[in-house]
Amino acid sequence: MKKTLFVAILIACFTLNSYAQDDNDSKQSNLAIKAGYTSFIAKVKVDGASGSDNVSGFYVGLTSEIEVSDKFDFQPELLFANYSQDGESSSILFLPLLMKFNANNELGIYAGPQLDYLLNEEDAEGLNRLGIGLSIGASYDISEDIFIDTRYTFGISDRLDGDLVGFEGFDVKTRFNFFQVGLGYRF
Repeated sequence: MKKTLFVAILIACFTLNSYAQDDNDSKQSNLAIKAGYTSFIAKVKVDGASGSDNVSGFYVGLTSEIEVSDKFDFQPELLFANYSQDGESSSILFLPLLMKFNANNELGIYAGPQLDYLLNEEDAEGLNRLGIGLSIGASYDISEDIFIDTRYTFGISDRLDGDLVGFEGFDVKTRFNFFQVGLGYRF
């Protein structure tokens, strides 16, 4: 699993780098750094009853907008997030692969799949470290170089790895959702 994630990250980085260095006018690319606030929401459902808990933190990473047509861009990202509560911290790596619709020169609306990977081994005990989600969001260009964006990611995959101790025989599902809002700079 670690090798698969490592290969996926390498492919994403090389893709971002190759498009960013492409001088061909038919393919425009903008490489950017971004950072901001993030909230991690753990949702647990046990035989129809559900509950949730959230933790706040920050994220930082790289994003690229690869022009597909006048109105659509492919937007891969690689983000690192850190969450802390009561002196404990957890880190997650995100790989969103988004399609962005450019509503006008400033406003973009996007959606697409997102992979997330729990980096701390002790945090992943009893959980699947790799998760799949669906992100939706929007961005607004403040200037040519500076933008703000926000998104919500709905967890699709069940993160529970096997049965919870004391809950054998129950239908238990665990999903991770994420909210992010941040500021970016294109270079």
